[in-house]
Amino acid sequence: MAYCLGMPVYKILEEMPHSELNGWFDYFKMRPYGWREDDRAYKYIQTQGYKDPPGALFSSLTPIYNREKEDKEGVNINSLKNSILYSKMLSSTGGKVFKE
Repeated sequence: MAYCLGMPVYKILEEMPHSELNGWFDYFKMRPYGWREDDRAYKYIQTQGYKDPPGALFSSLTPIYNREKEDKEGVNINSLKNSILYSKMLSSTGGKVFKE
């Protein structure tokens, strides 16, 4: 019997909506199976003097470390100004005044 996501494949085909299955595939692209173990091994190897990027040693770490790099670059102010949160902040009352 073939398993996928911890369930038999026939149950996934019968019960899981296509959009949810695609969502799981997207999740596993961002967080590949076994990335934690690879990250732990990479950090250990790094203490031994390894200098190359993590993706050169373990391909599962490429999306993990690329995402961390994107997070460090900060928030896109234009996307924040177009958000619902920003409009709520501007229209809030009480507390400190929020100005652009």
